[in-house]
Amino acid sequence: MWDMDKTVLVTNNPDVRDKYADKMTVIFVEGYENVLIKVRDLVYDKYILLTHPQASSLKPNQTPYRSVMVYPKDEKTKDNTKDILLIEKCIEVYRQWQDIAPSPAGYAEGVDKDFRTIDLSVIDNIIPRLN
Repeated sequence: MWDMDKTVLVTNNPDVRDKYADKMTVIFVEGYENVLIKVRDLVYDKYILLTHPQASSLKPNQTPYRSVMVYPKDEKTKDNTKDILLIEKCIEVYRQWQDIAPSPAGYAEGVDKDFRTIDLSVIDNIIPRLN
């Protein structure tokens, strides 16, 4: 159903980047918020969301990693207003959580690896459903 060659994966997770760089376009950015901002820019520029920007049960201030997949709009998806509103809301929620309880400056390597693995597993579980 979805052409992986057209899919764009925006991530700040090096594990996701390394695994999927040869399967689709991967845009690697620094920081969770920058992932959301880059996705917002793409959604405003002719893309639709394939994955929810807040996938997983982790709050935006609990995990340092986020990966989001987008896809070019076609004739069937001329109106992506819902996606625009969703990504804007996700950025707002991220910033609210940072005001309430900022993300830690860093995690121990084992904990950091766990967060990378969780983020990767979300993408790993979505890919088969798109094909």
